[in-house]
Order: sequence, then C-alpha cells, then structure tokens
Amino acid sequence: MALAISNIPILTGAAAATFVENAKVAEENRGSVDFSRQSAEWRGFDMRNAARIAKLRAEGKWPF
Repeated sequence: MALAISNIPILTGAAAATFVENAKVAEENRGSVDFSRQSAEWRGFDMRNAARIAKLRAEGKWPF
C-alpha cells in the first residue's frame, strides 16, 4: 500500500515577506557569534584532563 504524499507548506503574503527579510538579516550577520567563552571552557577541560589524556595516549587507548 502506498503512502500519500503530503503537501509542502508554502509561505505567502506577509509571512513570506517577513521570512525573506529575516533571512537577509541573518545572512548579513553571519559569523557574528562569539565563541570565546566556549573556547575558554574547553581549554579548562583540557587542562583538567591532561594527565588522564597523557595516560591514555601512553597506553595506546586514546582514540584521537
């Protein structure tokens, strides 16, 4: 038994215009996310686990 193909919703009118406008703004602001906090957290994680990582590497069990 075949499944019915569902219709794909299409934006029209004001909703479509708003979507396009928001997409243009998002495209202009691409890459403006600041990941410095996440980077600092990762460095802290790395330092806390350096001994464990070194042990795993020495045993040949470190997967990366």
